[in-house]
Amino acid sequence: MNQMSAVVIAGEPSERSDGVDQETAMISALGQPLIDYVLDALSDCWEISEVLVTVTGSTPLTEAHVRSRGYRSISTPGGGFEADLHYVMRLLSTPYVLAVAANLPLLRSKSIDEAIAAFYQSKKSAMLVGVPIDDVQEAIVGRNSVMDMDGVKAIPCGVWIMDRNLALSRLCCDEAHLVTDLEDFAVGVCTLGQLRMAEGFLKARGWKKRSPSDGS
Repeated sequence: MNQMSAVVIAGEPSERSDGVDQETAMISALGQPLIDYVLDALSDCWEISEVLVTVTGSTPLTEAHVRSRGYRSISTPGGGFEADLHYVMRLLSTPYVLAVAANLPLLRSKSIDEAIAAFYQSKKSAMLVGVPIDDVQEAIVGRNSVMDMDGVKAIPCGVWIMDRNLALSRLCCDEAHLVTDLEDFAVGVCTLGQLRMAEGFLKARGWKKRSPSDGS
């Protein structure tokens, strides 16, 4: 048990995109930063022994917020999801690593536990989680974002599990795929439209908008 570290990739800089102008991890959904939903989900996962967050010089608000919540942050060069993950893995000791994008506010502990169980059952050195996509959606997002996952058109959702030592040795060549239509993995917030969609799902679950007086 507890053989896995969780790494939240949160080093994306502030961007102006479709009404969203903020560090990605700190975008507010119902009055709470996106990254808080991710951290809360990971903290209750049975297999995860530690949760840490990657930050960069472009994400000072995220770094301060994460530390205020008592989580360890690691400053990375900011080379992108995969490059930052490999940088951090050298500092870890657990045999397995779960990488999660910070902009997935619909994640729940149960869905993460199920993904971890699927990884172990696959007997592969890595597993990428994706959501299925149809032809119309493919035309919207572009073919470069779409993968063939075991015969299914899918988009990687920002959740990746791997054997740490093999990944560092660049030997994770037998990658499994988990294609799921669970809402938990379906909405990665980068635009105002995606934010509103995520908030709609959260409200349906019973979440209520937090006011500043509620604290962080």
